[in-house]
Amino acid sequence: MGKAFADMLPYTLGLLVSPFPVVAVIALLISADGRAKALLFEATWLIVSWVVLLALITLLGAVGATGHAPPVWVSWLALLIGVLLILTACAGVRRAARRREGKEPEVPRWIASMDTMTRTKVIAVAAMLIVANPVNLASLVGGAIAAGQAPLPFGRYVILAAVFVVIGSLGVLAPYATALTAGGQQRLQWMRGWLIRHNGAITLLLILVFGLLFLAKGLRGLLA
Repeated sequence: MGKAFADMLPYTLGLLVSPFPVVAVIALLISADGRAKALLFEATWLIVSWVVLLALITLLGAVGATGHAPPVWVSWLALLIGVLLILTACAGVRRAARRREGKEPEVPRWIASMDTMTRTKVIAVAAMLIVANPVNLASLVGGAIAAGQAPLPFGRYVILAAVFVVIGSLGVLAPYATALTAGGQQRLQWMRGWLIRHNGAITLLLILVFGLLFLAKGLRGLLA
């Protein structure tokens, strides 16, 4: 179990450093009734991430892709994901290079409207950011593939998935802790602006890192 967790740990980076979920929590915290909605967002984020990760591990087990010697197609899949992520990062770099220098990044509409969202929409946004964001989804897929290489009882996978999600969600949970401190609102405003300005660079870097992780995993499996 310890080796499985060590193999999963690098993939927590995608959840840990992903900027948009953090921006969403900050936007909720500085709005009316913000703390209750932020707690709802964070609870949804934790639960859905955990369920998706367990579902992926179960799916891999159902198709016989778990164990110390997974089938070769798992390595090909990891290789394909790595290539796609690297190509996505390269396309993003080209788009960033064409963007007019000095132009302020636009705030996404859903971020701007977080303070007026109903609780149902807050839940929907939290779930969407897990499955629709390539970095977050790649993080869960990578964690599932790494966990599946260790043949464990399902109960152990439940624990591994929970620990993985909690560690990966520290970045999403941090703004709430900041809001409870003196001067927290000012720090949250600064964090929100900084993350929006640098979201593109952070996301591209994460996509590139994950692309290399999947590429290395696929090549290691094929050459073993």
